[in-house]
Amino acid sequence: MQGYADLEPPAHPIQHIAVIAPPALISALAREASKRSIVVEDANVILPPTRQYDEPTIRKAMSSHGVDGVLVVNVIGDTGVQQRYAGTIANTSYSGTSSYSGTYSGNAMVMGNMIYGSGMTSGTGISSGTATTTSTPVYHYSRAVAFEARLSDPQTSRKFWVGSGQTKSGGSLFMGDATSAADAASSIFNDLQTKGLIGAAGA
Repeated sequence: MQGYADLEPPAHPIQHIAVIAPPALISALAREASKRSIVVEDANVILPPTRQYDEPTIRKAMSSHGVDGVLVVNVIGDTGVQQRYAGTIANTSYSGTSSYSGTYSGNAMVMGNMIYGSGMTSGTGISSGTATTTSTPVYHYSRAVAFEARLSDPQTSRKFWVGSGQTKSGGSLFMGDATSAADAASSIFNDLQTKGLIGAAGA
């Protein structure tokens, strides 16, 4: 994540943000904001996208909701989930029965203090069963999502901050939208907080 804060920061750390972003990202931003005691609202709830709004109407709506920052996030690139074959795991199990039957015969001869003997064993063993082998292919997944973001003053549209970044994830589990969105939300709020642009009331 690479972000740049304006040379003139807001008068106070931003505490209430209206977000314009893809749905999955809005949910992730709200969860991340709550960890930092920041309020996040979907801008489309404040101003439903059913018609065009003029600037005075937008400013009034933001003010009435207590919004002191507008965060716009655009996804500019997404590789989608890439699947790569990593090998196969084989597991073999066996079940069956076995039996044995036989006879033994022998003789012995005593000579003085010594005993000499010989014997013979004969028999038949039978084993039967079934071996089953199960093969399971293993895949590794990866995904990269690039995004751009900006944080602005809802009353003047002046940019407080602009940034861009890319999330990368990989492993043996499927990465859906939620994983990439959580990574993006975390990196955005980390940068905003590091630069002192956001903060809870009284912090």
